Amino acid sequence: MNWSLLLLLACPLMMLFCMKGMFGGKKDGGSHGETKTSVVTQTDFNMMQIRMADLIEQNHNLMKEIQALKESSLQEQSYSNVVGLKDAKGRAQQ
Repeated sequence: MNWSLLLLLACPLMMLFCMKGMFGGKKDGGSHGETKTSVVTQTDFNMMQIRMADLIEQNHNLMKEIQALKESSLQEQSYSNVVGLKDAKGRAQQ
């Protein structure tokens, strides 16, 4: 008898049994132990809303700061281009 053929056939069968056992255990997982539920009190909820409002305000301020930095960067680039053009034009006229 060829043992390598037997091992080749046994491997997928064992894999099927292992997978069935692994996924079959999740069906009755709730009966093995108690599940803990998280209870959020009204004060916790209010604190989260205040924190969320603070984060939204910080986000708004940061977005304004980024926009101001972009605008100043664009202005600096346009000024440097204008100066470069004036220099080039001045040199060409001489």
